[in-house]
Parts: sequence; structure tokens; C-alpha cells
Amino acid sequence: MNELAKEYPFVHIYAQQKIRQPVIIKANTEGLCVLLNALISAIAQSERNGIAEVFDGDAEVYEVIVRFVNTHDELAPLPYQKS
Repeated sequence: MNELAKEYPFVHIYAQQKIRQPVIIKANTEGLCVLLNALISAIAQSERNGIAEVFDGDAEVYEVIVRFVNTHDELAPLPYQKS
């Protein structure tokens, strides 16, 4: 089995497909640290997004954006709801 490179933050987030389905996050230590920093940034500076630049299982880079919201309307639309 191939080990994940320790110097790269690997994160894969499995989104909900239907109501009450769990969200699964798979990550190495570096990926979890980058994600944690994005969460802290979103809390500390609520007017800005927290951003984590990470790699998926194919070693392709992508961003995880963490947005701080205050209302139900800001949460919409939910990924498993049809519009």
C-alpha cells in the first residue's frame, strides 16, 4: 500500500446525498491541520472565508472554503434538496 506523502495536506470530503446521511472527512495529519486552520480563520474573522488548499486522492489541488453564517437563509441551498 502506498503511504500518503507527509508534506502534502490530503483531504477528501464526502458530501451528503440525502437528509441525515453523515458527512465523512478522510485526511492525513497535515490535511486536518490545514482544515482546522481554515475553521479557526472563519471564526476569528467572520467577515472573511477560511480557506484550506488541500489535495485529493488523485493528488489534484482544490480549495475547501469555510463560511461563517448567522441565518438559515445563508445555509441554503442544502446539497440534498432539489431546487
